[in-house]
Amino acid sequence: MNIKIFPPFGGVVDYLGYVGIYREVSLIELDPIHIQDVFVYNQEEMLKIQIELSQVSDIELELVNPKNEIVWTQKEQSSSKFQIEKTLDYILWWDIEHPNLYRLMVKTKTDTLSIKFGFRTIEFKDDGFYLNHRKIALRGLNRHQSFPYVGYAMPKSIQRLDADILKYELSLNIVRSSHYPPSKHFIERCDEIGLLLFEELPGWQHIGGEAFIQNGLKAIEEMILRDRNHPSIILWGVRINESGDHKSFYEASNKLAHQLDPSRPTGGVRNFSNSEFFEDVYTYNDFSHTGLNPGVTSKHKVTKAKPYLVTEHNGHMFPTKKFDPESKRVEHALRHLNVLQGAVNPKALMAGAIGWCMSDYNTHKEFGSGDKICYHGVLDMDRLFKTAGYAYQSQGSHKPVMHIASTMQNGEYAGGYLDKVVIFTNMDYIKLYRNDTYIDTYYPNVNMYPHLPHPPVFITDFIGQTLKEKEHMREKDAEATKRILRKIQKDGNHLPLRDQLRMLFLLKKYKMKLSDGVRLFYEYTSGWGSKETIYTFVGYQNDQIVLTDTITSTKTPIYRLKGNDTLMIEETYDVLKLVFEKTDTEGHVLAYAMDGFTVSVSGDIELISPEIDHLHGGSKAIYIRSKQKGEGTLTLTHPDITLVKTIKILKNKLSVYKILPKKDNAL
Repeated sequence: MNIKIFPPFGGVVDYLGYVGIYREVSLIELDPIHIQDVFVYNQEEMLKIQIELSQVSDIELELVNPKNEIVWTQKEQSSSKFQIEKTLDYILWWDIEHPNLYRLMVKTKTDTLSIKFGFRTIEFKDDGFYLNHRKIALRGLNRHQSFPYVGYAMPKSIQRLDADILKYELSLNIVRSSHYPPSKHFIERCDEIGLLLFEELPGWQHIGGEAFIQNGLKAIEEMILRDRNHPSIILWGVRINESGDHKSFYEASNKLAHQLDPSRPTGGVRNFSNSEFFEDVYTYNDFSHTGLNPGVTSKHKVTKAKPYLVTEHNGHMFPTKKFDPESKRVEHALRHLNVLQGAVNPKALMAGAIGWCMSDYNTHKEFGSGDKICYHGVLDMDRLFKTAGYAYQSQGSHKPVMHIASTMQNGEYAGGYLDKVVIFTNMDYIKLYRNDTYIDTYYPNVNMYPHLPHPPVFITDFIGQTLKEKEHMREKDAEATKRILRKIQKDGNHLPLRDQLRMLFLLKKYKMKLSDGVRLFYEYTSGWGSKETIYTFVGYQNDQIVLTDTITSTKTPIYRLKGNDTLMIEETYDVLKLVFEKTDTEGHVLAYAMDGFTVSVSGDIELISPEIDHLHGGSKAIYIRSKQKGEGTLTLTHPDITLVKTIKILKNKLSVYKILPKKDNAL
């Protein structure tokens, strides 16, 4: 048998294209009279329902609102393919804060189909994106749905967990499913929690011959027909990611998308400027930021087309590991904020920016860091936070955030010179104490980041008011002394003569000896030789203390095994992710901890991750899989500690399709 396969790749791809069946598969026996398709969408308050039946039949419609109240019913006999329109008097709208979902039940005598959908309006305008006529700055990340050890083959709970991480942990309002349609479970969770989604057809850079193009159009059709009832989806990607211009292909792809779904705009992601434009939104991968230049390229330099959305940034431009030096991890985070700052600037006239990417992912020998891993994520492959993850998290307001992106240890910096500490936070201001002595109050840097919801806090002065308070210096003299001490800290003994004379004058003025000058340096800068240096950060909102964090040296590490203790077998099996981490007494993960450990399981669970493993930058995920209903035990052994966790495996009511009576002409 000669089988022709046209995969959506060509050349070298930077991620792995897994093969095989990795999602649930069902065999459905249908009655001759059955519902083939239902498409539900709205234009403002008007509900439009397109129904396709296998044969003409009496049907019944029932609309249930988010309060589980029946708000409309209708019975009629129609042709096999028809449309119904209905205007409701009162609507609970779907948006990112209140993701209200309606349920439409379509019934024949022998078949029932339940569709969840939401009332909402979406519009990309020249100046940005509007949801329900309210402008929203899009802030998001791209997502590969690959996971360690199993590729794409993760079941419902883990797919849904990714959506929760993006929305609740990373404070995002949009995700791009790069570069293929994601699991249905992921999309359903986006609907439920109000996470916007840009979904695109499979592919990466390559366009083949006519058979390839027809396969691509078929992929678009399958994607839209499968997913067009989901309110979270606001944009169809109908152009193969970063491919060249192809007039006939992309005219056809846009026409097809609008025929199948007149309710949504289209986009097509490219990585070069002034591309042919057939879509509704010009979507562009902007990798121009290098850390010192503007975060984004001016829109008019890329295209005259409008509207405009940045769909990738950073990523391979600055790959960063969770265990890289502190300064690199901080720069990685700031680069992401720099792009967001540029993209949400009202004068930029952009809809926002979707960064590359959510998490690290497996690749092959041509990419990655020699270990076949692309370290492009703001999270690692286990979805554990890098510093950049906290930068995104701080932009939300649903929970207080104050991440001090420093261990405050001199040995982390060249020459022992701690130049600045960056705090990613949504606090109004932060007070700093050193060994219980008040240093100063620090505020978000609105001058550098005027357009971010929550700019970071930069601390470059660790002496603050202490020279005035403890040494009783006048403010002008305290500032001069502080400046000289910082110069000594940075440049060593190479102090200009002018500063040497100034320091001698200050010492004499306050009746101090040279030995007192040495004391001032060690006490107020490096802490060298002191018994202990403890920094306490206190975050305030509305002049009330909200968060307190302490940075001190690590004495006795703490080991934790975090995660749920229940597996739930639903459509197939379930996977549980546990996280083993090593922290200091304040709960800060020790970024350079690489301790080895072993894991064993017994009972009704099996191990997916390795039996012998080690911490990656202070933490590591362990994955276990259910075998059957029952109970299992996991034992983690570390040189310093043994942790045991009992796992219960429950069996939910299976989501099986109704098997209808077999008829002579049924399939």
